[in-house]
Amino acid sequence: MEAPVDPAEPDLKRARIYDDVAGEYHRVSLPRLFAEPGRILAARVAPSPGDRVLDVGAGPGSVARACAARGAGVTLADASIGMLREARRDGLGDCVVAMLPSLPFSSGTFDAATSAFVMTHVDDADVAALEMKRVLRPGGKVGLSAWYPADDDAASEWSRIVRTFIDAARVDSAVRETLPGDGRFARAGSLADLLGAAGFEAITSRDHHVECALSADEYVVTREVSATGRALRMLLSPAAWSRLRADALRALAARFPGPITFSRRFHTAVGTRPA
Repeated sequence: MEAPVDPAEPDLKRARIYDDVAGEYHRVSLPRLFAEPGRILAARVAPSPGDRVLDVGAGPGSVARACAARGAGVTLADASIGMLREARRDGLGDCVVAMLPSLPFSSGTFDAATSAFVMTHVDDADVAALEMKRVLRPGGKVGLSAWYPADDDAASEWSRIVRTFIDAARVDSAVRETLPGDGRFARAGSLADLLGAAGFEAITSRDHHVECALSADEYVVTREVSATGRALRMLLSPAAWSRLRADALRALAARFPGPITFSRRFHTAVGTRPA
């Protein structure tokens, strides 16, 4: 899998921060946080057996796996080679190193396109939506998803611990750089607005949630392999990060005896390319 993209591009640099955490992401975050949202997005797009589906920013394949279970042929596109390697280990073999806003596919190639929790990562989501529209056949469907802000007690405790190591302004700046679209797509209806501006039709938007139960160690893993966690880790020395991790484990285990249970809210939007 050779990357056909410039390694100096900001979007690619953000995607490549996942390479060295892909194994942990696949082991913990995929089954605990992303499997059910992947099934929900696949069900919203509802590909038919034999449809050609493109999953953009596929990661290790939560949406792709759900689409394949419906009998669709799925192409996974991601800039993280590490993530695609994990997807291949799970038997998802049609993997392409590629990223928005320039996909290496002919216009009208796919019957459906999905992109789960990706629009927050790209610098120009409007151009990205137009590119997804381009690779769809007339009448093809697109499905997107984005998280709402985490507002549970565990997220608050994690943020409190982080602020003992680094000031909030630096954290906010790192988040804006890592997730330039986070503020825009944390709002209800924002994905539907994006699709409408790109010229999609028959757009529907829905709210969802996923119930999670993790040990303190698993919770910390999901935080450190996330985009914001990776950005935070680059701001701290290895020794400071180790101390933060140890403090978080102690604090979470003390505050949440047994599994840490919480609900994460997200929204999806589905639209159709005009015939």
